[in-house]
Amino acid sequence: MGVLERSRSGLCSFGLNLSIMDPVLLEIAKAAGYDFVRLDCEHILFDNRTVSEMLRIGRLLDLDVQVRVPDLTRVTALLDNGAQGIMAPHIESREEVWEAEKAVKYPPKGERGLTRAARVLGYGRQDVASYQKQANREIALIVQIESRKGLENIEEILQQPGLDMVATGRNDLSQSLGIPGKKNDPSVLEAENFIIRKTLEYGKIPTILCKSKKRFQELYDKGVRCFTIARDDLLLKKAAENQLTVMKEIFK
Repeated sequence: MGVLERSRSGLCSFGLNLSIMDPVLLEIAKAAGYDFVRLDCEHILFDNRTVSEMLRIGRLLDLDVQVRVPDLTRVTALLDNGAQGIMAPHIESREEVWEAEKAVKYPPKGERGLTRAARVLGYGRQDVASYQKQANREIALIVQIESRKGLENIEEILQQPGLDMVATGRNDLSQSLGIPGKKNDPSVLEAENFIIRKTLEYGKIPTILCKSKKRFQELYDKGVRCFTIARDDLLLKKAAENQLTVMKEIFK
């Protein structure tokens, strides 16, 4: 069961944000029990071959792979190779959502390009019409609302019918609100809560980054069921630091 279906059924999904360019991270995420991973191609310079391999491994593992993109130029190729979700950051208007929707969804919902030779179509083996219906139902269009302007235009953004999921971005929100880096400031948390409330009001699915048990309980009580809860490089750094600290205790 994919992330969208799990969320529509009221089940929790837990994701891992990936910045390390190695497909083995997908195997580790699957073994650890995560429901999906999200490649950060906005801030990390993933190369095309690595991304294609990570999408292939995700399909083999039955692990949803979402991709946060810096722009829409590679969306068709990402979807044809197996991405189960596209996250468009810095969305501030309905028009921007529509541009993303056109790239992600097949007609009549969008204008996604078609090739029967795609990996997701079994290189020509799968029926096109049935795949298009399945893709429009199961592949997530995710937008990030992470600015003052996005907050101001949130209702028009959420009215777009092809939009599936909405994420926040507290770092960018803090910057837009004039307090850069203070992502736990009450005004930033208030903005995030506002986005979540509006998202649920419009029948969309919030997907939120959450790293503390306290915040998880707050978000769960608000109705959030899709979470990213960690980032691979930061997890590795923390584990490495903790192990080193334990070993050095002998010198104290």
